[in-house]
Amino acid sequence: MAAGCYRRAVGRDAISPLPAGDAATAAAVAALLNRELGEGLYRPEWLLEDAASSSAGVWVAGSPPVAGAAVARVLAPTDADYYRAFGPAALDLFTGTVGSFESFAVEPDHRRQGLGSRLVTVSLDWMHERGCTSAVTLSWRSRRTGSSVGLFRRLGMSEGPTVERFYFEESLRNGWTCPDCGGPCTCAATLFTVALTR
Repeated sequence: MAAGCYRRAVGRDAISPLPAGDAATAAAVAALLNRELGEGLYRPEWLLEDAASSSAGVWVAGSPPVAGAAVARVLAPTDADYYRAFGPAALDLFTGTVGSFESFAVEPDHRRQGLGSRLVTVSLDWMHERGCTSAVTLSWRSRRTGSSVGLFRRLGMSEGPTVERFYFEESLRNGWTCPDCGGPCTCAATLFTVALTR
């Protein structure tokens, strides 16, 4: 395998796109993502918009009930500014088409079974199919167990810089509450990138 390319995950979990118009599943996905990543980050209507978009994707495992979910999108050149704090490791990606593995969460009783790997891989495959030459993601460096750092490393992603208090201004501006900090997020974020070639 070439350096910087992701490894494909295998597993038994069925993962499918969020069906357009499925408000009940969108509400369950929003509840999972918000509980695990930050209250107020996702709304069901936003997930339904993403499900209907050609430049965004929402994946669901085990519905009903939802065991895990992921969100990804194809970025525009103007999205590079969000990653500016990570320097050239992120900004140099924007010479091509970049996909963002935006978020994922797995219910606690479904963890350590490969579901997180499958959600990441399905998302990366989707980005590759849309012409993305690379993908970027951030690992939320909270004090909670089950950090995505180990998963991203196992999948062959390249680890970049860590930025302290990365989410603070965003959490204040957008009004979401960190489940680790209990208020505006003071957690760090680590950049991970990967070439989408096989």
